[in-house]
Amino acid sequence: MAQSKAKKQRMKWQQQGKLNPEINRLDWNGIIPVERKTPTVAERREKLQHKHKNKWNLTLPGSSDGSICFSTALITA
Repeated sequence: MAQSKAKKQRMKWQQQGKLNPEINRLDWNGIIPVERKTPTVAERREKLQHKHKNKWNLTLPGSSDGSICFSTALITA
């Protein structure tokens, strides 16, 4: 098979001692992008439930922010 102009140029640069751009290309480190899946509804709920240790997540039923409010009345005579 014939080689493309770009491949010929890369080979020429490599022979001249220049940097081959193929070396700088990233690999996927074992991750196959076709096999990735989106999280299920249960996984999303679980992640939302543990976000910030339930501290700021007030949208969940039965959750509170844990704050207590005291009010005192001052009576002056």
